[in-house]
Amino acid sequence: MAATNVLPPLATSRSLTASPQHQSRNGDASTRVPGRARRGPKRSESPFTQKGIFSFPTNVDPSSYHNTALHNLCTDLLEKGFHTSFIEIFTLVEKQRLQHEQAGPAAILLGPLIEYEPSTLDELKSQLTRAEMAKRFGNLEAVYTCQRNLAQCFTDSKNVWLSAHFYERCLETALGVKGDSKKKEGEAHCSLGESWEKRDELEKACHHFEVFHQLAKKYKWHSEEGDSLHAVACEHLRRIYTSIAEQLYAEDEIEQAISYLKKAREASKEGGDSHEEGLACYRLGNALQSIEDYDGAIEYHRSYLERCRYYGDLSGMGSAYQSLSRAHESKGDIENAIMFLELFVEIAENAVSQSHLDVEEADKSGQQGLEEMASKQGQLAKACSAIGAMCTSVGDFDKAVQYFGRCYELSVQMGDLEAITSCRVQYGIAKGNQMLASFSTQIVDQSYKSLEALVDWKGSCVVKEQGQPFMGNNAQAETGHEQEQGEGDSASAPVPVPDPHY
Repeated sequence: MAATNVLPPLATSRSLTASPQHQSRNGDASTRVPGRARRGPKRSESPFTQKGIFSFPTNVDPSSYHNTALHNLCTDLLEKGFHTSFIEIFTLVEKQRLQHEQAGPAAILLGPLIEYEPSTLDELKSQLTRAEMAKRFGNLEAVYTCQRNLAQCFTDSKNVWLSAHFYERCLETALGVKGDSKKKEGEAHCSLGESWEKRDELEKACHHFEVFHQLAKKYKWHSEEGDSLHAVACEHLRRIYTSIAEQLYAEDEIEQAISYLKKAREASKEGGDSHEEGLACYRLGNALQSIEDYDGAIEYHRSYLERCRYYGDLSGMGSAYQSLSRAHESKGDIENAIMFLELFVEIAENAVSQSHLDVEEADKSGQQGLEEMASKQGQLAKACSAIGAMCTSVGDFDKAVQYFGRCYELSVQMGDLEAITSCRVQYGIAKGNQMLASFSTQIVDQSYKSLEALVDWKGSCVVKEQGQPFMGNNAQAETGHEQEQGEGDSASAPVPVPDPHY
């Protein structure tokens, strides 16, 4: 039987033969499907992509450009399985939103919202995810380190509340750390105390510093540099006790302020800081003087003076002399009050002389050196005026003239017109009181010789009594203001001199 040839179907009029440009990559022709439009070139065969003119990323979700940074961050955390980090960031954002809503217009003072700060969100994400991974492996020390890094990152930023939050988290983590003698717990308490202190939450800061002090005292830790952390804890306590005392003193709660100052002194003593202990004694003395406990004030001021002498602190010695003088004056012991003020004047004179040398030798910047010298001259002038007033009150008019004269000279050097006017009056009154005894004697004598002496003095302001100048051995040439004062000094009692503050 003959073989039958099987032939392909004949092409109809609607069939097309593929042109060379429509051939596939392997060279076979493709047949057009009836009723379907011809397709264009494939995307991969575009001349733009082939030549590298344009390139489009194919693995980026376009929605990431439409959503907020917070939304993208939270989505990424959830997709990667960091649910704990997501919860913490979301909680912080909601907490800050609520604070801003409650603050109203004052919210501008609370700092920016972290949800609009991509850099802050990125830092939170980076550290919190590391901490979460470390916690899954039971590495609490690494968790503590990440939380501490976040707390330190926000210490000096506008979002300082985040620093306090992560220091709290550090403390929670440190309570679970074993084998470090609770050193991380103590460090967390110390950091929390500093954080609350910066925010003026002194009572909260004081609590954490006290716990840190107890732990440091018990375990006797040392820093990497070898410093005793017990001494550091004592210094923190001294500082916070002093700050609380100043706050209470400003609120007129003197007794409580004194109790905190005593705690500050004990903390300084325990930490071995003699200089700070002396300053605590100085503050205690001033506080006790304000409640009229002059004996206690004198005791603490003497303690401060001894420490200043030991360290050669001339400025501190001057402050101690002034405080001792005030305490003795308030107690009614004018003699000792004058003695301590004279000691202060001696130190102040040396300081003013040294300032003159510094300015002349240009050791300091011109304006700064002049301002410092003027400040020291002002303190010296006040001390001289105070001594003159005390000497007048006890009838030592010669010494009063001496110190009021020195006060006047200093006021002229400073160019302080108000001080010059005040010192001129005080100096004139002191001169009048100095001349009063001899002047009254001439009046009471009523002899021709006395009358002649008075007339001569009226014309020349120099009256001699038995061959001596009327003003005594320390007479000086009278100035115009002294003449005016002498003309009116005819009273039988010393003219009072106002007691200036010093």
